[in-house]
Amino acid sequence: MASKNVIIRIVDSHESDGENSTSELITVGTLDGFGDNYSLVYTEQDDALQGCITTIKVEDKKRIIMTRTGEISAEMIIEKDKRHNCHYITPHGDFMMGVFARYIKSKMNADGGELKFEYTIDFNTGLASVNELKVTVKEANDNVPLS
Repeated sequence: MASKNVIIRIVDSHESDGENSTSELITVGTLDGFGDNYSLVYTEQDDALQGCITTIKVEDKKRIIMTRTGEISAEMIIEKDKRHNCHYITPHGDFMMGVFARYIKSKMNADGGELKFEYTIDFNTGLASVNELKVTVKEANDNVPLS
């Protein structure tokens, strides 16, 4: 199946040091594959990540490889019930962090769908944040506004 142009809506909720925050991104990107195995690719819109390309690859509905390339680059492996050490590269320095998925729920078909997952990030095994991403994907249509 060829890449399909899609509208991607990401709601990112996270808790760190007892503080909760939520952000939302709506952008265009591509969807390759569907069902148990697929990938989403989009360009970041946030000022801090301007120009970075993010790929979210889902394998067997139970493992996510999230890759970011650009001035800030990283590869995070998010897998249920497994902790992975991930390398994060920023203009201010490089660091290692632990990533552990609490759950991954994926329902993606050829026209879009939803991916929802929760994971923790730790530094030196100390909990830094609990994160939940809800990714909604719809087939791009020239007549549909992004907001």
